[in-house]
Amino acid sequence: MKLIAIKDLKQPRQFKRRLQTEKELLLTSDGNPVAILLNVETAEDPEIFLQSIRDARSRMALSRVRESAGAAGADAMSLAEINREISAARQSRKSRR
Repeated sequence: MKLIAIKDLKQPRQFKRRLQTEKELLLTSDGNPVAILLNVETAEDPEIFLQSIRDARSRMALSRVRESAGAAGADAMSLAEINREISAARQSRKSRR
């Protein structure tokens, strides 16, 4: 993915041309990524792009949770153990109120 610095956004015509050519740009600030910019054609619905990104983020979060559960051994818990954990968590929340 090609990079573009925030300061380069001060030249809107060049920025627009570059985005149309590259289709995707990684916006950086002081060398750190801050956003991904996607070219959206006139005929395309930006809401579809956003929903696709949200779906991908959800899948990534679920993968991280599964990896974390595997590392902690929680993936080997029985249904009874899971239900006990849920009950304990609910009790803990009630007692904090």
